Amino acid sequence: MFTRKPNGQDGEGSSEAQRPAPKTSTPMPTEDLIARRPRPDIPRPRQEAPMRIPGSSAKEEESRLLVGSGISLKGEVSNCAELVIEGAVDARVEATSFRVSPGGSYAGECHVDTADIAGDFEGTLNCRERLIVRSTGKLKGILRYGEVEIEAGGRIAGEIQMFGEGQETEATPTEAAPRKAANSE
Repeated sequence: MFTRKPNGQDGEGSSEAQRPAPKTSTPMPTEDLIARRPRPDIPRPRQEAPMRIPGSSAKEEESRLLVGSGISLKGEVSNCAELVIEGAVDARVEATSFRVSPGGSYAGECHVDTADIAGDFEGTLNCRERLIVRSTGKLKGILRYGEVEIEAGGRIAGEIQMFGEGQETEATPTEAAPRKAANSE
């Protein structure tokens, strides 16, 4: 019925084209942002190709898992080339390389070629080749390894067995009785 007319208009001869666009909280882009090319003068983070490990295949490089700090994972991990734990993992693991970083914790059964423990490990560890226990590392449970290196301060408690010649995953009953080791914490 009554409408307010903008200043300077009497209502005659007005058309839709003269009407101002409605104001919104989202400004309309002044140019096509999708088709716009990146500006070379603005620094951007450089995206580098993933580091290649000599002698590794492309499939192995794609099968890496990092469990970051503050993340908790439960379940099973298999066919993994490298597993790095900075958070907490409760799982059964089959991997080529296994690493528990300082502050990381693992509980469960683990079958790996190499292991590097700098955090907490509790459970069964079958390390076919080399086991490294860092000065901040703590292992508790059943440990089987090919070679072992323990830094000063590293702690191991539980059953310890060395893989014999020709054995790949399990120690046999004919092997000498498992050695017991216990370091006070």
